Amino acid sequence: MKKIFVFGNPLVKEDSLALAVAEALKGRVKGIKFEAVQGLDEIEKPEDLYIMDVALGIEKVGLVEDLDDLEAKQPVSGHDFDLALELKMLKKVGRVGSVKIIAIPVGYEFGKAVVEVKELLELNYLRKG
Repeated sequence: MKKIFVFGNPLVKEDSLALAVAEALKGRVKGIKFEAVQGLDEIEKPEDLYIMDVALGIEKVGLVEDLDDLEAKQPVSGHDFDLALELKMLKKVGRVGSVKIIAIPVGYEFGKAVVEVKELLELNYLRKG
């Protein structure tokens, strides 16, 4: 069974969509388990890491398999680190192997997001390793 770590803040509308999609899909996609997390520090880093989160600058649900495709904010302080930057750093020091991210556009329509994420998962993209 593949575990997908789902990021988001349920108290912030723009940041809660991935959590809502994961909840709607629980038990509906064979071989996939969703686990909500607040940060990478909550995850024992497996060789292959599967993540679902919202993203700015995209128009539809997509699968990111190359961390270089992610735009990371340049940090000014320790509070400025975002998921993209943290993943790139972990990859660089060898703490994670492959990383696959299901990216959902910020502000996307919920029903459409559920359908598109389910289709993506059923295409076996995440089960291939």
